[in-house]
Amino acid sequence: MKNSKSLNLREIVVISSISIVFGVLYLLWIFFGQLIEGIFGPVARGLISGFWIMAPIVCAYIIRKPGVALVGELIAAGTEILVGSVSAGAVLILGFTQGLGAELALALLLYRSYKLPALMLAGVFGTFANFVTIYFMYGYSQYSSVITGLMLIAMLISGAVLAGWGSKKLADALCRTGVLDNFALGKIYREQRVNEDELSQHS
Repeated sequence: MKNSKSLNLREIVVISSISIVFGVLYLLWIFFGQLIEGIFGPVARGLISGFWIMAPIVCAYIIRKPGVALVGELIAAGTEILVGSVSAGAVLILGFTQGLGAELALALLLYRSYKLPALMLAGVFGTFANFVTIYFMYGYSQYSSVITGLMLIAMLISGAVLAGWGSKKLADALCRTGVLDNFALGKIYREQRVNEDELSQHS
């Protein structure tokens, strides 16, 4: 029997819990990003931008159903507003576009692959959507084409490494604790452990 593509209550709770935590961290990350930009410039800030794409990728990697990435990022954005962001409209727009970017990458793969390359692609799509959004919202056209290009490259790298690779490492670490045993990722880990045990017994 195939798993339903609709979310059940337990999955909704997990998505919400993870996204709420990231929403709080997102607000704190804004201040860290402003500090980095103030000291090293906008390109350096691009290198940490992948953090804002972690909520949708972590949630999607764990649950593995359509729509999870977008929902996760929207919840994170909503949380960021509730805990003190002064730019509610901008945060919601960014949450939507970033989540949509990550969601689109997984959709292009027909939601069949959640391996590292797929997650890195989702991070790249998410940060690219972030770049396009802030380019028009915050007037990044004021920068030279060289600076703008370097910012984009930095953000795409951050999307692949921090959002893609980092999200996988975080979710895998959570999975090893056993708290995700009842979700898609946890079930895959259990199957892998069983297969490894069987191989060790026959070796």
